[in-house]
Amino acid sequence: MGLFKEGGEHRIQDLGDDQYSMTISIPADEDGRMARECPSSECSPGYFKVTSGTGIADGQNVAYCPYCRHEAEPNDFSTQEQIRYAKDMALREAHKGVNDMVRNALELGSSGKKKLGGGFISMEISYDPGSLPYVHRPFEDEVRRDVICPHCTLDQTVFGLATWCADCGEDIFLTHIEAELAVTRLMLEDVERRQTQLGKRVAAKDIENCLEDAVSIFEAAMRAIVRRAMTVRGDSADQIESSFKKLGNAFQNIDRTQKELCSMFSQDPLEGAISEKLKSAFEKRHPITHNLGVIDRKYMKRAKELEQEGREIRLTTHEITEVLIDVQMAISLTYEKLIKIS
Repeated sequence: MGLFKEGGEHRIQDLGDDQYSMTISIPADEDGRMARECPSSECSPGYFKVTSGTGIADGQNVAYCPYCRHEAEPNDFSTQEQIRYAKDMALREAHKGVNDMVRNALELGSSGKKKLGGGFISMEISYDPGSLPYVHRPFEDEVRRDVICPHCTLDQTVFGLATWCADCGEDIFLTHIEAELAVTRLMLEDVERRQTQLGKRVAAKDIENCLEDAVSIFEAAMRAIVRRAMTVRGDSADQIESSFKKLGNAFQNIDRTQKELCSMFSQDPLEGAISEKLKSAFEKRHPITHNLGVIDRKYMKRAKELEQEGREIRLTTHEITEVLIDVQMAISLTYEKLIKIS
């Protein structure tokens, strides 16, 4: 008798020479998403999730990392936790096999007991294997940036901004930008309700947070575009890291963004396309982030607005709505000229 019993829920097969095959089903998370991890040791963050039943349903031979576009067989994207889970399940099946082998060797019945002898002298053999090892579900990270590929409809969840679809490998960067901006728009649409329920101060903070989110999305997108454009251009990893150290927080300011892009790529993708309103809105982020929204001298000097020092920054939902439109346009233009054309 072999160590593993053929068939069962894991469809175990005896391949001979003490070799077996079995199928271990990896459980999804509570949202039906399955964790994946890039096989490349150089990829960061490398971790993402996909929703089963979406994307390429049949005949998928190659999968992709949404961050570095490393391609490999779908099974190669298993996480370390999933591998641990599969090994633990196999070990659990091995415990079952050992228990059966002991029972058979001792010729024990279904009760696990056997009586020897009779009359004045008799003996009973029993075997209590105890509980099987408990197998913990894979412990996976929470990843809460969802994007649906417009090409193959894969529903995937990633850290940061994804560039590639994990199923079809198509470029989904701008789709992800749109999804991030859409979340901020939903927050804006809820401001009126929150003002009614929680007051004007809460509503004002909500609008300020939406502005900060818009600037953060712009900065993250610009950094991702510039890094990719430099890689395509053939810059070394050391050159790229050195350039990013010099950049600092330049992409939190529109004028500095245009200046840096022109310096790095000998062109300004945003020339003639940026409104003064967008520049002004970005300047408002400084007192909001660093001075509780109160106007200071630094803001007055940079923004050139007719504002009074010591007063609070004034923001409206309409203003932030326009900011989100302009941010999306600026990111798209930069992406078009630095990535798609190249």
